[in-house]
Amino acid sequence: MHLLSIVFGPTPTAWAMLFQKPELADKAFFDLEVAKRERKETVSVFDEYGQRAVFETVDIHGFMLEDLEKSKVAQIERGLHQARTQARAQQQALADPILSNAARMQGAPVLSPMGNGRFNG
Repeated sequence: MHLLSIVFGPTPTAWAMLFQKPELADKAFFDLEVAKRERKETVSVFDEYGQRAVFETVDIHGFMLEDLEKSKVAQIERGLHQARTQARAQQQALADPILSNAARMQGAPVLSPMGNGRFNG
């Protein structure tokens, strides 16, 4: 699946068009690119799910074609990177003498009420 996002208008509005066939997504992207480069007055694009649109090229701020399968992998990689960064920061905080000393000075944890009248401490 491919997603073509087009940002247009005086108050930027995003429009998304969806494609199963990469060649049709590429064609729509190419049509937008050529229309902008050649300063055509309007450009017409359509997707595989019944959306058809005509844009005035001067109103188009930008457009992006996204391979959704690859971007899914990229999102997972970003999430894993964030988790690794947090784990590394926690390890470094435990090894830091100032932070570990501050944690020891806090004393015993305060009791906090839990459900059914139990306490966790």
